[in-house]
Amino acid sequence: MYSSFKRHASSLKLRALTLPFVCACLVLLILGCSDLMLFRADSEYLPLVDGSEWKYLLAGDTTSVAVAGDSLISGRTCIVVLLDDSSTFWLKERSAVYRYCYRTVLLGGGEYQLEKRFGLIYLLPLVTGNAWQDVFEDTVVVLGTDTVPVYHKLAAKVASVEPVTTPAGVFEQCYRLDFTEEIRDLDTVLTSYSEWLAPGVGVVKRQSGADEQALAWYRIGP
Repeated sequence: MYSSFKRHASSLKLRALTLPFVCACLVLLILGCSDLMLFRADSEYLPLVDGSEWKYLLAGDTTSVAVAGDSLISGRTCIVVLLDDSSTFWLKERSAVYRYCYRTVLLGGGEYQLEKRFGLIYLLPLVTGNAWQDVFEDTVVVLGTDTVPVYHKLAAKVASVEPVTTPAGVFEQCYRLDFTEEIRDLDTVLTSYSEWLAPGVGVVKRQSGADEQALAWYRIGP
């Protein structure tokens, strides 16, 4: 009986010694996670700064992206982003980033406008688990009396936070965003892709099916 009491007392003593250690580890873990969340919240994941450049590798070819000042589009001042030789126009606000969508179709020798608007691409701040979508629907009259139904939907979700290795280096605390885009007018185009955004850098990797575009070099600012 005395031996049993002694073992019970030893067990209580061990628990008393272990409990503060476990609690301390949990506190450190929580504080560490909180610090990382604060770091991500304070970081710029889309640094669309004039003079910035990024170069990506895709199947041995190089694609260049550069921020080249601003321009007035539909009465709004937009950031001009050059994709190789093509100009794209972006609106960056505190809570969201939009891209200018402009599409036309040629029919019977005439050009008809299908879409002309700013579409939501990124909802800010980026938080794991957050999801959003942008939907545009319209009916366009063509050739005098015919009509074309127009549908454009972009759905996105912040899937995870993970490290990414590219030719430009290893990037920690990257958000992975999964996108699905559907465009319907005369044809239907469905695209799925993922992007990885690094703090202070922007997009470091983009993958669509077997095609992977990885960052090879970058410069933020002039």
